[in-house]
Amino acid sequence: MRGCSMENPRITTDIVIIGSGMAGLIAALQLSQTRKVTIVTKTSIGAGNSEKAQGGIAAAISANDSFYDHIQDTLAAGYGHNNERVAKKLIEQAAPVMSAFFDWNTPFDRDDKGVFQLAKEGAHSRRRIFHAGGDATGFYMMKQLKKHVAENIQVLEHFMAYDLLMAKDRCIGVMGKNKENQLCKIYAGATVIASGGCGQLYPVTSNAEEATSDGMAMAFRAGVRLKDMEFMQFHPTMLFSNGRGAGLVSEAVRGEGGILVDEAGNAIMKNRHPLEDLAPRSVVSNAVFEHLQAGKEIYLSTQKVSEFTKKFPTVADNALAHGIDVTKGFLPVRPGAHFMMGGIETNEWGRTNKNGVYAIGEAACTGMHGANRLASNSLLEAAAGALLLAQHLPWQEQVTLWEEQEEACDIGNSPEIQALQENMDQWAGVVKEETNLLKMREWLKSYNHFIFSKGSSVLIKKDMTLKNMMTTAWLITNGALVRTESRGAHIRTDYSDEEPEWVRYAVCWENEKTEPVIRLNQERGSGHEPAIS
Repeated sequence: MRGCSMENPRITTDIVIIGSGMAGLIAALQLSQTRKVTIVTKTSIGAGNSEKAQGGIAAAISANDSFYDHIQDTLAAGYGHNNERVAKKLIEQAAPVMSAFFDWNTPFDRDDKGVFQLAKEGAHSRRRIFHAGGDATGFYMMKQLKKHVAENIQVLEHFMAYDLLMAKDRCIGVMGKNKENQLCKIYAGATVIASGGCGQLYPVTSNAEEATSDGMAMAFRAGVRLKDMEFMQFHPTMLFSNGRGAGLVSEAVRGEGGILVDEAGNAIMKNRHPLEDLAPRSVVSNAVFEHLQAGKEIYLSTQKVSEFTKKFPTVADNALAHGIDVTKGFLPVRPGAHFMMGGIETNEWGRTNKNGVYAIGEAACTGMHGANRLASNSLLEAAAGALLLAQHLPWQEQVTLWEEQEEACDIGNSPEIQALQENMDQWAGVVKEETNLLKMREWLKSYNHFIFSKGSSVLIKKDMTLKNMMTTAWLITNGALVRTESRGAHIRTDYSDEEPEWVRYAVCWENEKTEPVIRLNQERGSGHEPAIS
């Protein structure tokens, strides 16, 4: 289908989807059966975090498992901050989700008898993780999805979305730049943000290069409500080589017997948590971080993992590529930015507080994950949310084309992305405290004019990416300052305990305000509102 060009600077469609990961592609496949769908994706179709997922997809559909057990595991991992109703709704979509992937001929791993080889990961009470290619699940799931993208779906690759087009409180599409850097406006009855997370805010991350929080930042600038941005999950086992992150080491390795040890061979999770190495990610990441801060080196011992290279070929090949001898059975690791539990506030099928704009996948905050995501729940949420969106999305007429005066944006003396990443790692990383968070806030504050202006078309794509990353860094930093407790992935040394008064409240961002507001989480009742210090 014809794309955006100087001869065609405007496109009209029924639905525009920003992002082409698992959530975006499934939504497009379902919605295109009855409506005209356009996908815009900042690089090539399918590129992003979904393709990089190693462990698998959690689905409680085996005979010895139950949705109830999966829900309970999810709530326990979420530290009381989950939206239980939404978690239940999404987890119960496991059957239709897996049915769809079976229909798409996804090659999930089976044994010699044809039985699925289900894995167990951190904080799961059952083996319920479907995986493919050992530890290349996302690659194979996305490979099959991309094969089914129909010709009637318009796909604009190398198109960077800049800002949502808003007519008062209604979203009527998106503007951005195509691969020739030409400005294009796409008008749609519904705009779906499926642009993924924000792991690239940190120097060590499991996330793809595309994960620069574009959708979250665009939503913020449009006045769409975001919440829980202080809950950034750090995966405890990022391979670390030559002073840099070198790729994820799947949690499934620990599920098969991998143990975290220090340089003396001491198991660091022993007596730390009843589940030891399979404790919730926030617990394990904190333990690794503490040992690193004490000057120790931490390794993931694979000596007790049978057929390690056969079961985890992606991890093994990546380690070898970085000069690590996997035959010795010790992989150097450190925590790395992995998943944002917060994001654009939605219900279970992606509805936001603004008409015409929806969000699914990691860009959305459904409340399913609470304060700490359970392993392998991300792909389930992405797929389930997309299916539910397709079922519930109302038909919306396109708004008459209109123009608004563009706001100037002066990039000025903006920093390099590397400086932002290093500061976030140092001042707003795995473990936080007020002094460092204030340093981060003041550093960002010096660029406020750049951060809080609209996504001007005068900016090149690199500058727009930086703008989005700095916007999200502001939300994370100030959200962490406001939440005066430790809960799940939000760990503060100056407020080391969970505070009961916080369990019913969320830190929210709305109406383009530069400071957060505390809102009652309706799904969790009422109580005394915590004070903003």
